[in-house]
Amino acid sequence: MDELHFFAKYACNLTAGNFPSLTGRRRTHVTTDTEVLLLGDSHGWGQGSPEYDDHSASRPHMAAPYSNGFFSKLRQHIIGKYGWYLADSGQVESSHPTAGFAPGSGGGTLVRMTRPIGDNYDAAGIYAPRTSEQDDRETWGYLAADHKFSEELIALPSRPAEESALYWDMTSYATKLYIGVVASSWGARLQVSFEPYGVSKGLAAGYVYPPREGYPQVTRLVSGRHTPAAGGEVEVLQGQRIVIDTYFAGGEAEVVYCIDFGQKQKGRLRFTQAGANTKAKSFEPEHDQLSCPIVALRGVVFDGNNVRNFSMGGHTVGQWLGDGTPSYNDESQAHMDQLLRYVPFTPTLVVIQAPIVNEYLRQTPLAVFTSHLHELTDKVSRHLNEDGKKRTDFLFLTTPGDKRIMFEGEPSATIGYGDYYEAAREFARASGAGFIDFAQYFESCVHDGILDYELLFDDPIHPSPFVNEFIARRLSQAIDLLM
Repeated sequence: MDELHFFAKYACNLTAGNFPSLTGRRRTHVTTDTEVLLLGDSHGWGQGSPEYDDHSASRPHMAAPYSNGFFSKLRQHIIGKYGWYLADSGQVESSHPTAGFAPGSGGGTLVRMTRPIGDNYDAAGIYAPRTSEQDDRETWGYLAADHKFSEELIALPSRPAEESALYWDMTSYATKLYIGVVASSWGARLQVSFEPYGVSKGLAAGYVYPPREGYPQVTRLVSGRHTPAAGGEVEVLQGQRIVIDTYFAGGEAEVVYCIDFGQKQKGRLRFTQAGANTKAKSFEPEHDQLSCPIVALRGVVFDGNNVRNFSMGGHTVGQWLGDGTPSYNDESQAHMDQLLRYVPFTPTLVVIQAPIVNEYLRQTPLAVFTSHLHELTDKVSRHLNEDGKKRTDFLFLTTPGDKRIMFEGEPSATIGYGDYYEAAREFARASGAGFIDFAQYFESCVHDGILDYELLFDDPIHPSPFVNEFIARRLSQAIDLLM
């Protein structure tokens, strides 16, 4: 059965009209600031997938980095299909936003240091957990630090007749460059530019396309939106050179600037200090060589695209929301509020594996299950979107339940698996969300005698490697259809 016939029989709402965010971005060729969230339970982790390590030390909210489950494979498919610029560190993009900087040859002093992320910041979601948010780091692990600015800094001093330079050889194409800086009373001016054509070293294609008319443009990232930089704060000079003044009279502020080149570019980026603001004071840390104004860089992030698996083992949707019901793994917490603190944009797409096994074990009333789904989709779509002008698309899916009840004749609890599957389908139909009923497909295959149900399970309640790979293929085909 090809994917279109499969979707026609076991899916609903896979249309352009039901995915307005993806459709609009595709038709207007928007390729940046794409936030894809993956939510599920231990099935979404990839428990039972190929090479699953049952002895992994992963936490209830953090699947093993090497998971080969359907969400992990979907993540790899999306990144590969669209060529997203993520750190080159395998399946888990946890390398630091300063890790790709190489010092220049000008002889200036560069100092790496740590400085806590302050409370004064506008770009919510783009910073890793701060010291006061250590519980979040323990809960979400690398997912909360992935592609984020942390407490590490690189300092470029501002001294006469001494140049401090950093280079970044881009490993892929990108349209936007996000730069995290600490603006302060000791902040100097930062210049960002591309090396001229043919100068880049170590790149197979070290060049820059001719600039697009009207670009580059520089904005600040504020609560998931791009706002104009203040007057005099930014200068755009000839040759796509941008100068950003990081002086700030009001103490210290965490600022994220976005340089939009208007089209995909690739080359060697050059970061230098361009002198101090006349009002700037000296930065006087333990490093005596930095007793002067400095540029304090948190690092760089390209394009702002990401896809992350925030599945939560042993949880119902109500427990994702923190409804007061203790989960199988921890006390009730507002996990969605917690994880959304590390999402820098209104989500573009949310793929949700409905945690039916956990709903069944808890015997969640169907009306409550449906109301939780409403609350979940409303909360996610309103993230950094209080005026409601942005749209979030949703795709739900089901996975097989308990094999003993579904296929071996063991008695069911009052509310059966089929009841929850149908409730999820009806919610999707009513809300306009996409829906793929993998559980129904596998059940039909078993009842038609074309599949041994034992091949569907790794243990009584977790999908087998075959199921993980099948779901991954169909989800990837759905993304190819819609995105």
